[in-house]
Amino acid sequence: MRIALVSPPFIPVPPVGYGGTELVVAELARSLTRKGHEVIVYATGDSHLGPIEIRSYFPAAQWPPDPDVEATHAAFSLRDIARDSGGFDVVHVHTPAAVALSRLCPYPMIATIHHDRADHLTRIYQENPRVRLVAISASQARKERAPISSIIHHGLDPDRFPEMPDEGYLLYIGRYSPEKGTHLAIEVAARAGLPIVLAGESHDDDYYRERVLPLIERHRALQIGPVGGARKLRLMARARALLFPIQWDEPFGLVMIESLLCGVPVLALRQGSVPEVIEDGVTGVIADDPIELVATARISETFFDRRRIRELARERWKADRMTDDYLSLYRETAEELTAADAG
Repeated sequence: MRIALVSPPFIPVPPVGYGGTELVVAELARSLTRKGHEVIVYATGDSHLGPIEIRSYFPAAQWPPDPDVEATHAAFSLRDIARDSGGFDVVHVHTPAAVALSRLCPYPMIATIHHDRADHLTRIYQENPRVRLVAISASQARKERAPISSIIHHGLDPDRFPEMPDEGYLLYIGRYSPEKGTHLAIEVAARAGLPIVLAGESHDDDYYRERVLPLIERHRALQIGPVGGARKLRLMARARALLFPIQWDEPFGLVMIESLLCGVPVLALRQGSVPEVIEDGVTGVIADDPIELVATARISETFFDRRRIRELARERWKADRMTDDYLSLYRETAEELTAADAG
């Protein structure tokens, strides 16, 4: 198949540091290419995917996000797709702005929803019914009022994730914000009597100053700032467990499967996609209260089989599984359009 992937214009593909959607686009593009398909990626000019062609309007990532920038990128991408003499079997977009401009696209279009439900975005999806929508978790799909065609969980390349010895610390990776439960991660580690490493930065200065910093100072938590690439994976692979005390219905949470692919258990609260990702008691623990995570953290060194976690993750959360799921949807969508045209 010949496939166009349209990424948002705010972070390069793949991302250097933070960037969940862009990482998924990169993994999907590489996996599709390995399977023999031709892929064109629409992203910013500072993106790098080896032999995979990248087309861009903006020469570099346009951070912070801006709706006008997103619309400009989407319009360029869809017009270029329409003018491409080779044609496309399917256009797979990862930005709502492209859905809003779907009339510019003469090919079957699929859109993956990477965000929490928002009324103004739901209206865009409802006003463009020819675009088939993909949710990234059942939790997300339940909240979205626009019709969802498929639920396809994310996947990553297992070979990128190292297997390393447990060095005895608990790990929190992500922005410091109330919805991420940063303060709860520190409290769990302190009650468990284990050191904690915090890899992230503040996204809410009042919250950081009033609730997080006092705990960091009291419990001597180690802050190392945002991490990405190989450094992030080594940090994760050496952790005893990943703490994920999420306080909102996050649509997916890539950090969970990154941890599992390293063989590191995830200790999480029951929110959003957590029950879909974690096998309770096998690949981690799902709790209803942060205090329940304390006891598991204390015994996690002997309670979990890191090799087993890694084996399960390499099968369930691999990029090729995600890609096969998308390919089934691509073919189904293309066949339906062909049948409709014939009729």
